[in-house]
Amino acid sequence: METVAVFVNGTEEAAASLEFGAHEAALRKATLRLIAAWDVPSSILSGGVAGQEVYDEFREAAEALIADAVAKVAELEPSVVCETRVVKGQPGPVFLEESRDATLIVAARKRQAGIKELVIGSISRHILNHAERPVVVIPILPRS
Repeated sequence: METVAVFVNGTEEAAASLEFGAHEAALRKATLRLIAAWDVPSSILSGGVAGQEVYDEFREAAEALIADAVAKVAELEPSVVCETRVVKGQPGPVFLEESRDATLIVAARKRQAGIKELVIGSISRHILNHAERPVVVIPILPRS
């Protein structure tokens, strides 16, 4: 069965990817794999260590993003079956690893204006540079 992979992180770009991915999965009659990465930022670690409750809080936040994404997919495309992955690690490498067997990877480009418009987001760039599967990059146009 085909799988469409989408990264979920609560941003406007991720929402655009989710919407496109849900519609594409419906067209292909594919499973939609929703992937969230989480980690504890080094800036809040004390001596490189954090209590378990800190790790739990970040993991639970990622799980909540995934739950919201599943609900949004059900609203957009009720026939689409979702599978979810919540993985500790850096977004780019986690997304690539968890989408390595996907039929299609969906990413979005950050909303930027002027010269910055030529720049693609770090996660999307990482995916484009390393993906071994087809990638669709959704442009998010600057607001007027």
